[in-house]
Amino acid sequence: MSHQALVTVILAGLVVSAFGLFWWVGSYSDRVFASRFRTRFPEKTLSYTGDQLGELVQSDLRMKYVFPILFPLDLVVMLALAGAMGAASSFWLNQIYPTAAWLGLVVPAVYLLSDLIEDCLLAWLLLHGDPHAAARSVSMLKAITTIKLVSVSASIALTLVALVGWFLHSESLAI
Repeated sequence: MSHQALVTVILAGLVVSAFGLFWWVGSYSDRVFASRFRTRFPEKTLSYTGDQLGELVQSDLRMKYVFPILFPLDLVVMLALAGAMGAASSFWLNQIYPTAAWLGLVVPAVYLLSDLIEDCLLAWLLLHGDPHAAARSVSMLKAITTIKLVSVSASIALTLVALVGWFLHSESLAI
């Protein structure tokens, strides 16, 4: 097996592991939220109101949301996803189109930054428990969540495109 192929297997394994962690944390948090809310709506959807966010920041779940869900679990997930996709897509892009390798780092970094900002804002709102502050923050929180959702989707697409491009370009696959 060539060096590039070995690195690809390792990077693909890291990406799959990161998505496994993402799934596990999502399942854990859904079980925590099932008793009161259908999901972690501020992080997963844009279809909620200031009143719904206000109800969340006053709920008995607010401290469980901050710890352990947002910090450290969601932090670990975002670092794993951004790190694995960034390393993988940058490596594969570097093999097929070296001048575009930076893109493999920038797109996941935008995701990481937007998710971290979202989590910090949510944690602040949850720790303060002020429904009026939550209602005033809905549009800002939704804008940050939109950037996060677009950038994580772009990171996934870029990682897949880079992998397929590497497979098509790779001399190690030549028979």
